[in-house]
Amino acid sequence: MSPARFCALLALAVLAGCGDSTGPAPEDAAFTAPIQGAPMTDVFYGAYMDHAPGSGARDYACGIKAYDGHGGVDILLRNFRVQDSGVSVIAAAEGTVARVADGLADRSTTWDTEGLGNYVEISHPGGSSTFYGHLRRGSVAVKQGERVERGALLGLVGSSGRSNWPHLHFEVRRGGISLDPFAGECSSTKSLWADQLAYQDAFKVTDAGLTDQPTTRDVLLERPPTLSAFPLNAAGFRFWLQVANQPAATIRFELRAPGGALRDAGTLQVSAAFSMRYLLLHVPVSGALTEAGAWEIRTYQDGQLIWTEPFTLLPAAAADAAGTPSLRGKPTFEVQVIDQTLP
Repeated sequence: MSPARFCALLALAVLAGCGDSTGPAPEDAAFTAPIQGAPMTDVFYGAYMDHAPGSGARDYACGIKAYDGHGGVDILLRNFRVQDSGVSVIAAAEGTVARVADGLADRSTTWDTEGLGNYVEISHPGGSSTFYGHLRRGSVAVKQGERVERGALLGLVGSSGRSNWPHLHFEVRRGGISLDPFAGECSSTKSLWADQLAYQDAFKVTDAGLTDQPTTRDVLLERPPTLSAFPLNAAGFRFWLQVANQPAATIRFELRAPGGALRDAGTLQVSAAFSMRYLLLHVPVSGALTEAGAWEIRTYQDGQLIWTEPFTLLPAAAADAAGTPSLRGKPTFEVQVIDQTLP
């Protein structure tokens, strides 16, 4: 073989070898929604990944929808009643199941437990992994080593592990480092979503009701049955309003008597909430309200009516009047913030 021919073949071999070793790395998967349900209707995006250096929190759009150190996105349900109905968690892209955990309690309302609880990890072509955390006990539908397609059922939304609200924690990692799949001013210029969802910061009333039960976190997340009528000798009741993405605002509650007359009112200032919140109003009845008929509680935010809750006061039975507790005085107005950062 001539020297020229040998050099030409050698050059081709070198070029081929270089092409094999230096070609473009596989692209990360383009993810689709990891949960079934319409945003801001069935499911609610609460906390995004935190991009604030040091303490504090800032989401990918430079807004407040994050909490300090959060590495993923939390997608919330209204309450445990919705969780019990079964909300599917699905693979955001094809891949191989790397790890699973199941069997842990799934009705946590505090941060007392560590970790993602029941979860699935999927490894994707291109080197990224996705985590699906806080799943419902006994719902994990895949096994380690199993190949899954995009949209495959992985489990159901729960509240296992370090969780104080029924929700899915979805997180993308590469080389052990959390990546924000959302592109924005405070994250990256490249979205990892096949079709990035719009920023979920619109205010919405998500649920409301009247109850004679204590309005603790546990009771509210179980979604107490709504009452609509109370006797005039009842001690009182509580009105609760669940909202998402409430801005800093002035809240005004009005108590309207039969015929619409204003009987009582109160205002309070609230700070902005990055996730969901309960507004609570205690309404004493016995010793405070004396007129039977159709009443209303009206809630205003910065002067705009956001909710009207009707209720009926029934004449008290004479036989029940003796010994009935009496709460005299005006309604008391209080706000309670329920979100991922509070125990």
